[in-house]
Amino acid sequence: MLTSSFNFIKALKPGQTSLGIEISDATIKMSKVLLRKNNEPLIQMNVTEELPPLVMEEGRIKEPLRLIQTLQTMMTRLDSKPKHIHLVFPSQLVMVRFLKLPDIPEKDLAKLVDFEIKHNIHLPFENPLYDFVKMNGIVHKKRKTVKKFKKEAEAPTGKEFFLEAAAGKEELGGGKGLFDDFQEEESKADTAMQCDVMLVAAPKEIMDQYLEVLDSAGIKLTSIEIKALSLFRLLQSTSLTKLKDTFLIVDLNETAGDLSIFHGEDLKITRSIPLIFAAKPQGNVDVKTNADQLFSEFLDGDADFRNHCNDLAHELERLMNFYRYTLNNRNQEFAGVVISGDLSRMPEIVSFLNERLPIPVQLFQSANYFSRNSTFKDDVSMYAVTLGLALRGAES
Repeated sequence: MLTSSFNFIKALKPGQTSLGIEISDATIKMSKVLLRKNNEPLIQMNVTEELPPLVMEEGRIKEPLRLIQTLQTMMTRLDSKPKHIHLVFPSQLVMVRFLKLPDIPEKDLAKLVDFEIKHNIHLPFENPLYDFVKMNGIVHKKRKTVKKFKKEAEAPTGKEFFLEAAAGKEELGGGKGLFDDFQEEESKADTAMQCDVMLVAAPKEIMDQYLEVLDSAGIKLTSIEIKALSLFRLLQSTSLTKLKDTFLIVDLNETAGDLSIFHGEDLKITRSIPLIFAAKPQGNVDVKTNADQLFSEFLDGDADFRNHCNDLAHELERLMNFYRYTLNNRNQEFAGVVISGDLSRMPEIVSFLNERLPIPVQLFQSANYFSRNSTFKDDVSMYAVTLGLALRGAES
């Protein structure tokens, strides 16, 4: 708990508070950060609340009322209402693609993206909400666009702000390739007048449901973002990687993992994979026979855990090989892997991956970036997503 003297000192320091929220199938996490001009951010609070079973399933809200109640309870635990609130949208429900399009003003590029969405790009859901960010090329006047796809064009409403939300305001550049798809190399003459575009799409019905739940809980959002950009924002405050290097950022929980490749400041690939690190129910141990108990003594109790680690290592190897060889980046060597997450055996996962992979693997650590006056000593890797969200501050 904070002392009264600490609260008094904190009140004298100018700044704005910012809150990051992550909702997964098992928990809700919140990080509240005080952003101060010319001073390190100050972590005011990290909060985790477990969700009852079946409230969330693969990022989808199954019991809105229980989720609203949990969010309200957590908000009452904050010592003051944050000025800016940011949410990370579940990666399982987001499609991110990287396109190469003509280097034209964003207003005209928006029309071209609309055309591609309607006629050439297959989306895994109907009625999508989508947005894009031009990542390089000639800088033109900024435009505001959040689109929902229908057969007839419709003007976006104020509620649909998946804008630089998902794509982020940062000028992330150089993207190429579409999840598992890729484009053939083109001649320099063909690509001279082209630019790279990151397209982000999500199902509108589910996005609206999240917004309705948060609104019912008394939470007014400043932005919505994808996890890869939140983690990268926090990573920029560390010395774990050199920004010119190619590296992976990995975030893990009991049921899913997010794998993202960056080259310098450029997001190249991001994808979500299912995981089964969640502990299996033991059932009724009283019904075990003597034979079962005798046989269990010869079983390796850690076999499942190692198999899950092995599956994760295999996915990382596949993604790195795809990036280097399928996308023709053979001259780029991976500098390492940075891992965040809330699994209880994170250090063991890092140790296993270090033995399996030919590049260094390390846990997310960024404590030196935050003010030393902070009384919160939580594992930064556990709250990396929400801390990165909170650092977004006033950006919408």
